[in-house]
Amino acid sequence: MEEEIYFKYYFEKDLKKLGLKRYTVCEMLDCTMPTLSSRLSNPGTFTVKEIKKLAQEGFESMQKLI
Repeated sequence: MEEEIYFKYYFEKDLKKLGLKRYTVCEMLDCTMPTLSSRLSNPGTFTVKEIKKLAQEGFESMQKLI
């Protein structure tokens, strides 16, 4: 439970730092908003491909999943 809360915090921090919105991340990952919300609630469900894509886009929070 705590891991999910910390991950969401760092993810949101990355969003602000990069000047992105969640819907932009959905477009990057080719997923829906409910899917992204589910991934953020349970970070272990991110695929390796999604983690790599977001890391390439500057999301430092993805390093916490590796």
